[in-house]
Amino acid sequence: MVIVDTSKKYIKKCESAEDIQRKWVFKSGDFVFDPDFEEVQVLLWYPTKDYSEYVWLPRQDQLQELCINFYMQNLSISRYEAFCRFLEWYAGCLKATSDNGLNVGKNEIDSSEELLLEYTMNMLHWKKWNGENWVRIYDGY
Repeated sequence: MVIVDTSKKYIKKCESAEDIQRKWVFKSGDFVFDPDFEEVQVLLWYPTKDYSEYVWLPRQDQLQELCINFYMQNLSISRYEAFCRFLEWYAGCLKATSDNGLNVGKNEIDSSEELLLEYTMNMLHWKKWNGENWVRIYDGY
């Protein structure tokens, strides 16, 4: 059974992560939040609405795929090498989280999807969650 975080907090983070939302390519079984009905849905067929009318709730494997593709494109390496780099990077993230508790900055993390979303936004877009929105960590990039 595939599950995903459907908490209000995760939905808000996903909705605000416009950089991630733009990367959504529909696959049957995607989790989305439909603001019109204020409910989480699992899309089994191509959506009748425009993508922008939903909030995509990426699963952990989908966030991993975004990171692996990032490595492949930016380092011009094979999928296998990118997967190894991802594992090395994410192991470091998990170790840091373990050492520091389930807090990233001032924000408590409630799920594995939320944790990986935090780190994905940091790595791909140099952004962190400030409690209300994603903000750039470094200026000039």
